[in-house]
Amino acid sequence: MGIYRRGNIFWMSKTINGILYRKSAETESKMRARAIYEDWTSQLKESVKSGKPIPAVRTEAKPVITFNELAAKYIGFTKDRLKSAKNLEYMVNKMLLIFKDKPLNEFTLEDIEGLQINLINQGKAVRTSNHYPRLLKTMFRKAEDWELVDESVVRKLAKCKNIQGENKRLRYLSEEEIKALIEACEPTYLRPIVITALNTGMRLREILKLTWQRVDLKNRLILLDKTKNGERREIPINETLYGVLSSLVRNIAFDHVFYDLKTLRPFDRIDRSFHTALKKAKIIDFHFHDLRHTFASWLVMKGVDLAAVQKLLGHKSITMTMRYAHLAPGHVKKAVSVLDEKMSSADLKIHNSFTIDEEGKILNP
Repeated sequence: MGIYRRGNIFWMSKTINGILYRKSAETESKMRARAIYEDWTSQLKESVKSGKPIPAVRTEAKPVITFNELAAKYIGFTKDRLKSAKNLEYMVNKMLLIFKDKPLNEFTLEDIEGLQINLINQGKAVRTSNHYPRLLKTMFRKAEDWELVDESVVRKLAKCKNIQGENKRLRYLSEEEIKALIEACEPTYLRPIVITALNTGMRLREILKLTWQRVDLKNRLILLDKTKNGERREIPINETLYGVLSSLVRNIAFDHVFYDLKTLRPFDRIDRSFHTALKKAKIIDFHFHDLRHTFASWLVMKGVDLAAVQKLLGHKSITMTMRYAHLAPGHVKKAVSVLDEKMSSADLKIHNSFTIDEEGKILNP
């Protein structure tokens, strides 16, 4: 809605009281078209308000489009087009519980900011609280492209800013918690998945989609091509993981490493069984993704340098890996202590060859 191009010419559209009005701006200049649009919409609103005839305008009845209609269309659009389609569908369905049959043209800045505040009040991370509004704005931009909503609504929602602040949550398991969780996991399928996460730092989606084609037991490597950041990643297989993978029964019907022994189909989600294991192990405030944090945290605490951790996690920037830096105080002190040898060999140590009187004056410099 608003201004859009057809061929080389810009057209204008505006919805008032459920009626869609369209008119050519008769210009190839977007800047000129915007000026014409502002003038035209002002005249249009005044004409509708006064009941006067509206010249040179094509009108057509337009049905009210609701959020659930946009949600269905957007989910269909992302399917088989984006790697994150399933995650997006999950988030869209969450927002459906809030907005349901709300007409798109009735959305306001208050709605999207309310969604943001509600997530923060639920204890969600800053990143998550910004992610949902960002997705909502993306959906409305597509709705504008599809001519389902007026441009003015999209502009209002665009004013919603990210909540500032660092996501300080870094939950990782202690040695005792790791043992308790592994023991609490269902042994035939959940335990191997959790052990894989703890020993590779792989994301849940990467684990559930892992195929034997990507597992090189001979050279003890897992090769990931379709990662979140789109880059290839190689993960070494340690002794613990090698023992687990070697013991798994392969299914000749498909190549997936992990699958449901009852249905003989690859897993889609393991939320319920993982939650049950956490409850049994008496572990609170923990998510599956925190196993990735546990992997990285223990590597750093054992003295592995951040560059190596960055490579294993597949982070594009070292900045993302720096969140674990504070876990290596001993390692950092060891690095700085190297300077002692350099300073000593260069005879650069400071000698206390002077004294200070009660007034703070240096004596015998």
